[in-house]
Amino acid sequence: MAGVNKRLLSKSSAVSIAIGVILVSVMTLIGTSAFLRVVTFEVSGNNVYTPKEIIEASGISIGDNLMTVNARNVSRSIRHAMPFVKEAQISRKLPDTILVEVTESVAIASISFNRETLILDSSGRVLMRLEEDPGSLIEVRGLEVSDAVEGNVLKPALGSETNLQYMQDILTALENEGLEKDVSYLDVSNITNLSFGYRNIYRVILGGIRDLKYKIEDLKSTVEKLELRSPNTPGDINMSDPTEDYKFTPHR
Repeated sequence: MAGVNKRLLSKSSAVSIAIGVILVSVMTLIGTSAFLRVVTFEVSGNNVYTPKEIIEASGISIGDNLMTVNARNVSRSIRHAMPFVKEAQISRKLPDTILVEVTESVAIASISFNRETLILDSSGRVLMRLEEDPGSLIEVRGLEVSDAVEGNVLKPALGSETNLQYMQDILTALENEGLEKDVSYLDVSNITNLSFGYRNIYRVILGGIRDLKYKIEDLKSTVEKLELRSPNTPGDINMSDPTEDYKFTPHR
């Protein structure tokens, strides 16, 4: 009987210890959370929006519990409120700071829709609407749009899905090579005969989308050779077949 009582006391002690550990942990957590309150924000990567605007869009307030901030929801709130924000990374810095690192889209192109001018990034996201001339952005031609919501990619009209995809591919390739400022327009009306204006001198005929990266990478050197032979001579640079030498046809 003594052995049984001893075992019962031992189990009782173990349960008491376990409960005590849990209570201590809970009290520690409660006590700690009382101090882990949002006091400051650090915002980086922003050019279009001010830190104050980004903080307001985050939905976080001074005094909120640092540990209960939902980074995914905060990121979504910022991107929803701010079309130029492509990504928003949210993190904590103990004991009291929220870090917000944003990646902003760059306005690269424009397209007409419903008597407005839509400003786009290279992915076709609508950054803003204008009623006046957007200036030196790439004018997109030949893409039919059915709807446009700021912060979202253009919605193409039925049958224009491929035109949109090719527009995205070409704008991205131009941006990657740093050539976007030299391009005046991009015509995607014929997906087998894509073309764009370059330096207000040349019409670059890409043909199809095949070997696009190679064609765009090769454009600079091609133009440099042309400038040595025929400086500032307007004409067509036909790059539709990358297996052959590119053909230049002067405008008459």
